[in-house]
Amino acid sequence: MISALTALIMIADGINGLFWPHLIAPEMAGDGWPPETLMPVAVLALTGGVLYAIPRTAFIGAIVITGFIGGALAAHLRVTLNVIWPEIVNVLIGGAAWAGLYLRDPRLRALMFAPR
Repeated sequence: MISALTALIMIADGINGLFWPHLIAPEMAGDGWPPETLMPVAVLALTGGVLYAIPRTAFIGAIVITGFIGGALAAHLRVTLNVIWPEIVNVLIGGAAWAGLYLRDPRLRALMFAPR
């Protein structure tokens, strides 16, 4: 459930950026990003969500999502210097990506708790 919701959020974010850029462009402009950066950002969000939704590529998808979330967080904090609701949501999505992967992949659990 956590994985499905995370993938859905990322895919929806990418689709919004691709098909309804006028909804996202003002926020990106407020963070100092020019309009031509919207397409690559939307493709990255969509790619991360799709990779995460496919079991064989979920680990790569989690890495892409984490990088995407980290970039969004850095962009917001660079401008606002405050932790506001979008930053909290971004951190929750990034955490949910790894929590969902942890819950659905026994190899990750084994790797994390392997004896040293």
